Amino acid sequence: MRAAACALAALMTLAALVYADAARAQFDLSGNWVGESSEDPLEHTAGGYPDMFAGIPVNENGRQAGLTAPGDVMQELNRQCEPWPAHYLLIGPWGGRFAALRDAAGQVIAWTLSSPAYDRLPMTIWMDGRSPPPALSLHTYAGYSVGRWEGDTLVISTSLLKDGYLLDNGMPSSNRETDTFFLTRYGDEMTIMLVVNDPVYLEAPFVSARTMKLVGGLSDVNDPILYCMPAETIEGFTDGYHSAIQLPPKEAAQRTYLQGIYRLPPVATDGGARTMYPQFAKQLVGYKPPDCKLYCAQNRRVPEDAISR
Repeated sequence: MRAAACALAALMTLAALVYADAARAQFDLSGNWVGESSEDPLEHTAGGYPDMFAGIPVNENGRQAGLTAPGDVMQELNRQCEPWPAHYLLIGPWGGRFAALRDAAGQVIAWTLSSPAYDRLPMTIWMDGRSPPPALSLHTYAGYSVGRWEGDTLVISTSLLKDGYLLDNGMPSSNRETDTFFLTRYGDEMTIMLVVNDPVYLEAPFVSARTMKLVGGLSDVNDPILYCMPAETIEGFTDGYHSAIQLPPKEAAQRTYLQGIYRLPPVATDGGARTMYPQFAKQLVGYKPPDCKLYCAQNRRVPEDAISR
């Protein structure tokens, strides 16, 4: 009996130490966070070039879907307020507000991540060890997220996402997408790395990263400019009965913009996992970049048949 009591006491002590270490590893994420890094500024502002999939591990399904995505799809009244999936936290311009949900004992059972704009839905990240619902459960733009601490990094697994767009140049995302976020805080800064897996449109994981900064305030969520107000912008187009669609473009038209102006070869603009790595440059035999070094097309006339979406 004495040996059993000693063993039980030792196990309880060990459990307490493990819990204490886990508690010390958890950081308080509460507050308003805004994007700080300048990585991929084009993606965070005006958006990428149409049909430009270089550096994206897109498969053939994703490439064809991206090439046929019409840029005026957001003119449809029923889609003007359509949110982005959860990965928009890194792709879009907005940050978010973290707040803790606690149980009666004061333990954090979930983190909520709100948004100052309509284009990303609030997320709840469950920290109480629960498992996500079955794959046939309701899919939403926010998805279903569970989190765990690995040292000083919060790892968030998000599933049950609705289909949407991975990037705003037409690159799609499917309802089988799963996201893994890695959040690490350093004082008033937080590094977020995202790994997107999508067996429908990607042939390898898509990885992105961003740095966010803790600020004293964030745009008021009641600010009307942050809400979407559908409005007809093309007369007779958004009457509720018409949808935007674009047939696969001809080879010549498809290549005019990226190859005619920027001299980018098809092997690069078509994307794929191989374009993600530095050694891919060795495959561009005979490639000659434009003469200028910055904003290489700002003073050049765009051909009339160039694709503009």
